[in-house]
Parts: sequence; structure tokens; C-alpha cells
Amino acid sequence: MTTRAALALRAAALAGAALIASGCAVLSPVQTQYDYQPADGSRLDTGDLELRNLVVVVAEKGGEGVLVGQAVNPAAQAVEASFQLGTGTAAKRTVPASSGGTLSEGSSSVLLSDVPGGPGEVVQLTVTTPASGANLVLVPVLAPTGYYAQFDRS
Repeated sequence: MTTRAALALRAAALAGAALIASGCAVLSPVQTQYDYQPADGSRLDTGDLELRNLVVVVAEKGGEGVLVGQAVNPAAQAVEASFQLGTGTAAKRTVPASSGGTLSEGSSSVLLSDVPGGPGEVVQLTVTTPASGANLVLVPVLAPTGYYAQFDRS
């Protein structure tokens, strides 16, 4: 094979490889077209209440935890919601009409007794409202460190 033929063959192979590699993105979906939760926690829309970034902060399994997240009420009337883990005592929170705010801050916290999982685990939270009834959501359990240190109940 001559040098000129070998050079032409290499150029054709390189052009073919570049053409094949550039076509990979054609069949790949655009990630921004998919809804996702860009936060530590979970989300739940009950119809009358929108909950975002839900996490339970507790130092150890079986302890008293704090439910952290944001509650948005787009309706014209207040919504009373209750939050419960397993058979523990339900914590209640009234979310004012046409508002959005944090579930727990300072001395006003949503406290959950006997958290069935420790940091790094996921627990099933029951959220109940008068209009939508009981709704289940899986919520991560986080240790009270970093940003979440302010919610330490131990």
C-alpha cells in the first residue's frame, strides 16, 4: 500500500469515527425536559398543598425528629395538614391561605416522635389534609449536621 493510499484510508477512518461520535447526542434525551427535585428531600403535591424538600432530621433511630421542608398553599383558604411516621403521634401544621414557608424554624417545629429510621435511611411519611386525605411519601432521614444542625433535638 502506498503512503498516499494509507493516508487517505486513515483520513476516511478518522472522518467516519467523528461522524459516528457526533451522532450519539441525536438519540439522547435532553435532561432538562424531565421533572426532578434538585434538593436533599422529597416532594409531594396533594392537590391542596404543595410540599417541597421534605427531610426528617434526627440524631439516631428511635429519637424525636424534626420535619424540614417548605409548604406552599395556593388556595384561598388555610389548610391544616398532619404529618405522621408509622404509628407515632401525628404533628399538625396550619398553612395559611396563599402562602409558602418553611415547616420548621426556630421554636416552631414539626416534631415527629419515634423516628423508625436513622440518618442515611428513608422513612414513609403520611401527610393528611381534609381535601386529599392520607398521602404517602418516602422521605430521607438526615443527621443534624451542617445546615441541619439547627434542628438537633438530642
